Amino acid sequence: VLLREVQALTLRRGQYTASRRTAAVPQLQCTGGAAGCSHVPEVVQCYNKGWDGYDVQWQCKADLENTYRFGQLEVSCEGYDYPDDPYILKGSCSLLFRLELTEEGQRRVKNSGSFGSDYYQSRKDFSDSSTGAIVVIVLLVLAFGVYKLFLGNQQPQQSFGDNDGFRRPSWQSQYAPPPPPGFKPSFT
Repeated sequence: VLLREVQALTLRRGQYTASRRTAAVPQLQCTGGAAGCSHVPEVVQCYNKGWDGYDVQWQCKADLENTYRFGQLEVSCEGYDYPDDPYILKGSCSLLFRLELTEEGQRRVKNSGSFGSDYYQSRKDFSDSSTGAIVVIVLLVLAFGVYKLFLGNQQPQQSFGDNDGFRRPSWQSQYAPPPPPGFKPSFT
């Protein structure tokens, strides 16, 4: 198909281009912008607005919320026989675009300090409280470990003498058999 004669393109999210010489790519590819890529439209239609002597000038429209608009747009199609071929492979066109905020979207960002619905804000609040709880639990575990390490083992080490010549700590029975030869009672 001669690219100049294509009057309209309909591109869909999640669908791939036809390909002959190169690999297929998604028909819609968001490349960023002030609004990010979380609100990629389902369908975009691009209309041929004329030829500038080098390329077709496209105008693209989609069902977007009032807070979003298209920024930079680039329609790319696979040349049939070579990259700059004026004839393209049918179904090979894709749209690279940026999503920007409209004036209304910018006001919302300014007023709320963040952009997104209450759901995302509540998820953020939940995440913040979960993080705080985890930090408190970790600190309590560390405090308990320090207590057990330094303060929990401060029992008096009393020994009783026996007639067998060995000294035993207070927790050992006086009637326990003597330790094996070479054994130091201080290691118990």
